[in-house]
Amino acid sequence: MNRHAIYALTLSMLIGIGATSCTKYNEVDPPRTDQKSTDELPLPTHTISQLKALYKRGGTLIDKPIVISAVIASDDSEGNLYKSCYIEDETGGMELKFALGNLSSVYPQGTRVRLLCQGLQLGDYAGQINIGYTSKDEKYETAFYPELLVHRVLLKEGHTDIKPHELTIATLNKKYAGTLVSLKDIQFLASELGQTYADPQGKDKNRNVNRTLVDRSGAQLIVRTSSYAKFAGRTVPSGSGTITAILTYFRDTPQLLILREQDVQLTGARF
Repeated sequence: MNRHAIYALTLSMLIGIGATSCTKYNEVDPPRTDQKSTDELPLPTHTISQLKALYKRGGTLIDKPIVISAVIASDDSEGNLYKSCYIEDETGGMELKFALGNLSSVYPQGTRVRLLCQGLQLGDYAGQINIGYTSKDEKYETAFYPELLVHRVLLKEGHTDIKPHELTIATLNKKYAGTLVSLKDIQFLASELGQTYADPQGKDKNRNVNRTLVDRSGAQLIVRTSSYAKFAGRTVPSGSGTITAILTYFRDTPQLLILREQDVQLTGARF
């Protein structure tokens, strides 16, 4: 190969590299997905219910290669969740205390995942079992799992259209805790009208605010919203209709955790 041919080849390679570099510079690199084919993923060994059953008071470190197959039920894009998410399967749901901000940008709602539990710790908070990192604070049985390690234990499998459990206030049950639910024919109490979901101006003092829903029978249900949520300062709707949210419990008290403002569809006439 003569000198001119070598130069031409080198130049074309540099142009190719430069084009690639410009493309990378001008585009936002997609988040790391770590999605694998089903054949590459470790086989599930337990359901969420079976995993929860391993919990012992004081916290339980998982020292065996336990694998959960589940679906991401939550969405933290509007800030009512922070450094945590909820997964569910056919046996129930649970909170993952994972210190990954904007987790739903990498693991959107409906993402099918395999959770590798070995090295994680089960803990209890207000009667609900969660999983995270070993805590050094005696007040808590779990801490937040480090952000940079999340992709090692939460493997993406694919995506599915998650459907909420259609319930009423009367049929709420702890077996649905940590799962996506939908309640129809409800509205905020008359005394809540004109109020905002939470308190963004006073969020240092009021980190979370409770509002109350009611159904036609008079049964009531708490909606708990972070004052850091994007919709915290929005006025609660005055009509009746449907809310889709994550069902949580504080001991024996059921609560709804709204994920997105659009999931509150209270546009009908009040009853």
